[in-house]
Amino acid sequence: MRRMIRPIRAFATVAWIAALLGAESAMAQVCGNPGLMQFDVTSKIVRSRVGFTQGLEFRDGVLYESTGNVGGTTQLNTITLDGKVTTLADRGRKVFGEGLTIFNDEIVQLTWQERQVFVYDLAGKLKRQMRNPRDGWGLSHDGANLLFTDGGGSLHYADPATFKIGKSVPIRAGKNEVAGVNELERVDGKLYGNIFTTRSIVRFDPALGCIDAVADLRVLWEVMTPDERASTDSAENVLNGIAYDDKSGLFYLTGKRWRASFVGRFRDIK
Repeated sequence: MRRMIRPIRAFATVAWIAALLGAESAMAQVCGNPGLMQFDVTSKIVRSRVGFTQGLEFRDGVLYESTGNVGGTTQLNTITLDGKVTTLADRGRKVFGEGLTIFNDEIVQLTWQERQVFVYDLAGKLKRQMRNPRDGWGLSHDGANLLFTDGGGSLHYADPATFKIGKSVPIRAGKNEVAGVNELERVDGKLYGNIFTTRSIVRFDPALGCIDAVADLRVLWEVMTPDERASTDSAENVLNGIAYDDKSGLFYLTGKRWRASFVGRFRDIK
């Protein structure tokens, strides 16, 4: 099972991240303090079966999901908008599935400490494998590079053909590096990412690494049914899953072994 980072309580001021996350960066450039975002829930999807969600992506009207193997197996699943879960590929318990993205009609799935990268077609057929020199956490892309985190305080750029790392960018709030950014989603040039073990999602510039906004997702617990809330009680079952539909502008948020995914929009709070 992945190591745990000390839980961080959701913040009440824009100084929250700078005060509570990471060590001070040695870089001369200082990012501004992040602003606040609000997530407005519009609907939800109740799953036919739960998964240990590690990566989430929206494509052609369905969600693609990578699962880890705590109490289960590493899978590549699809989830329809009415909640039906279908397994496209199952890698068993020999690897621990992590982040997922879809790049040039190929599904790319990270593993945690095994450092294997699986590349599938959209039907879930394995096409090839690559080697990641680091641990694998969150994964996205910018149209030219794969973008991933490894649990530390940086975003890494990798070649989509070889996974060779080209550069690494520290993720920062103010002058402080921010560790534990997980499950990435790129939207309008910015990356959204969970802060592992917290109920917070940050938005940051992948080129500069500067966090410009953070959202407190306690609102999800406020709209959960008692059964849905109970599925989040385990220390393992944390918020972890961000997908985006660029046609509707809707985000899909979920967590590990959650019974539901929540649909809505982020908005900046003035």
